[in-house]
Amino acid sequence: MSRWSRWLGGVAVLSVAVLAGCAQPDPDASASAPATASGTGPAAPPVTVTVPADRHRVGDVIVLTVVNGGAAPLYADDLRTDCSPVLLERREGGTWTRYDNCGVERASAVVTWAPGERREIRLDTAGGNFSAPPLLAGVHRIAFGFRWSPTPEGAVTEWVHSSEFRIG
Repeated sequence: MSRWSRWLGGVAVLSVAVLAGCAQPDPDASASAPATASGTGPAAPPVTVTVPADRHRVGDVIVLTVVNGGAAPLYADDLRTDCSPVLLERREGGTWTRYDNCGVERASAVVTWAPGERREIRLDTAGGNFSAPPLLAGVHRIAFGFRWSPTPEGAVTEWVHSSEFRIG
């Protein structure tokens, strides 16, 4: 084997090793793993969404936590499910249906999470902010869309999801 062939072989092995180190796990691959921002790579500040129970009754108040574990503030709009900054999603077959509803008629407000801030959000599944049809039993998750800049309002550049849980 010539010196040139050995050098090319070494470059190929090194290239494969470098590419393998760039692989990112799918944030939705494990229901028990904490959710982190998708598509941002390992250097991105971690954002987590957690639901404390894997089962709730229809009509329960679901208390969830959103944590900005990074060093930069993040921004979200507040007119989503139950007039909060998060979306409740229900699995129907292989797709997720969003409960993107808020029964109040006002302009959306921007909610800021400071670096390291932890916030509890209460979704009242029996509350008056849910529009028809009523919330159905089934498998759900929480989706949190946010951006790293306060503007433009309404823009979502990142999404994280909680683990799946059952209502009903």
